[in-house]
Amino acid sequence: MKRRASILLSFVAAAALSAAAEPALCTYRWGTGGCEKGLYEQWAAWVGEPGIWAEDFMPKDGWDKIEGEAWQLGVWSKWRSMAPGRRLVLSVPMLVGPWNRSGPTRGPRAGEAVSLAKGAAGEYDEHFAALGRNLVKWGLADTVVRLGWEFNGGWYTYRANTEAEARDFAAFFRRAVAAMRAAEGQKFLFCWNPAMEPAWDYDVEAAWPGDDAVDVIGIDVYDQSWKPDTYPIPADATPEERRRRQERAWTLKTGSAESFGLPWWPAFAKRHGNKPLAVCEWGVCTREDGHGGGDDPLFVERMADFVLDPANNVLFHCYFDVGAPDGNHQLVPDGKNEVRFPDSSAAFHKRFARPGAPAVPPPFRPLW
Repeated sequence: MKRRASILLSFVAAAALSAAAEPALCTYRWGTGGCEKGLYEQWAAWVGEPGIWAEDFMPKDGWDKIEGEAWQLGVWSKWRSMAPGRRLVLSVPMLVGPWNRSGPTRGPRAGEAVSLAKGAAGEYDEHFAALGRNLVKWGLADTVVRLGWEFNGGWYTYRANTEAEARDFAAFFRRAVAAMRAAEGQKFLFCWNPAMEPAWDYDVEAAWPGDDAVDVIGIDVYDQSWKPDTYPIPADATPEERRRRQERAWTLKTGSAESFGLPWWPAFAKRHGNKPLAVCEWGVCTREDGHGGGDDPLFVERMADFVLDPANNVLFHCYFDVGAPDGNHQLVPDGKNEVRFPDSSAAFHKRFARPGAPAVPPPFRPLW
């Protein structure tokens, strides 16, 4: 009975949030380090919304790390208490240790090989149960748990690149959800978040944990492309040629309902209990290899059209506002990196900022 009540609470919470006037604004700005420096407060001031949501990632070098530690959960607990409406979106690895699955490099079970099959058999339940309890303990009982994000991409330890792995992933996901929902007082929302672009080598349904185990369906969308006649944009391209390539990249990425583009996901969500969608990561992009669209306000405008369309039932969207080593997406300066996308920044502010929000963001300041 207790477990059924816990599942019902998650369904009710998801339904209430999806009925909100518009999707919640969320950002990633270097996690706890950015939070302590005031980067999330600066972003909140720029969009004129104190009650923004924040995204972070848990370390994956040891099982104790993903059980939730004071250094991470304590920072978000304090941040959450500073304004009503705030919520944490926490990306939680499902396996720890290096890509080769040789196991955690520190802490419990150090050096013990890991696998999705072991997770499906329940060998890791205790760690996710501990995470659930610790989130509640730190006042983060309504966290959106982005469990095993981008599992189909091939780049994480918990990757599921075959149908057999996908079925183990789905079973493991269910077990982790059940373990976390056992925490007294929890109101978690569990987000199933594949990578949108890689080709699937198996039926998507093989990796689906079940309608009762998933509250939100997440996708990630960046303005990058490796398709012919898109990016890199030639250095001597005219403005018209630049725009043509950006338009083609958007059409190839998002225009097909048959190739897991943006139109495919609302339909998938409706088939699975009309789940709300989330855009868990998105952004304009420059890359060292040139395969980003650069300053592309058209991309921002079209993403805004998608997330703000009530027919798509988007619960929240998270702009990845950092200058990361594998791609720069930054719209707001952080004292180290200046904005390389002035037109995109202006387009974002126009579409998403609250009335009266300053177009020029204030300087960031440390919070504590």
